[in-house]
Amino acid sequence: TVFAQHGFHGATIEAVARLSGTPRPTVYELFGTKDDLFVVVVDDAARRVVSRLSASFRESEEFSLKAFVRHNFAAVFDLFEQDRDAVMVLLNAEQGVVDRPTSAPAEMRTQVLQEVAEFTRSRWGLLGLDLGASAEIMALIFFRMAEALAIRQTSDPGWDREAFIDLLTEFTLGGINQLWEHGQDVLIDAGRRTD
Repeated sequence: TVFAQHGFHGATIEAVARLSGTPRPTVYELFGTKDDLFVVVVDDAARRVVSRLSASFRESEEFSLKAFVRHNFAAVFDLFEQDRDAVMVLLNAEQGVVDRPTSAPAEMRTQVLQEVAEFTRSRWGLLGLDLGASAEIMALIFFRMAEALAIRQTSDPGWDREAFIDLLTEFTLGGINQLWEHGQDVLIDAGRRTD
């Protein structure tokens, strides 16, 4: 929580020791430097985020498309509300604030996006359309939209969480419908690389 509240540069080993009730020399013995401790905290945060989002995907995989989309957008908001420390640590780590950066934030994003992409690919496959790499692009769009609005809502609770989730859900479903009816070529082309 010290890193989540104060960022890497504002956090101190002394504050971590005080909050954890551990003598400062013991924190140094266990973790070495502040960089080393931060890497451990980031790795733990990434595991927690992946675990929560993966569980949400698994528990909703048999839902209708609308219920699945809404459920998993809500899971992102739940994550930001219920484990804000993990989210803040990961966002902080993505800024590259340590001398020895950890790959955990990138690996977390990759794993979550792969799961969303696989679901996207399988749902479109049921309709007879092979998305190829476009599934990954769509997953990135879905996740970044949810992340941006969850940050907005948790930073300023005056925003209506349920209205944001409804907006994300309807926007996503409307886009999917539009792509299915009028833009299948656009969807397939977005997954083609030019190199």
